[in-house]
Amino acid sequence: MPTLQQFKNQLTKNIFGVTKEEAQTEGLCVNCKEPALPKCYSEAGKAEYKISGLCEKCFDETFS
Repeated sequence: MPTLQQFKNQLTKNIFGVTKEEAQTEGLCVNCKEPALPKCYSEAGKAEYKISGLCEKCFDETFS
């Protein structure tokens, strides 16, 4: 049985083509595959990138 982390990694890979860790190693957003931190405009956006791997712009477009 996979662990929760393994499940999350596989789900992210299935949806975005990369895991959060793979994207963050390159400094990229899992969704747009562009450099993430220049697209994080607030401290909350930077914190969200660490949690989800989404830049603030993609997060806002997805959840607004």
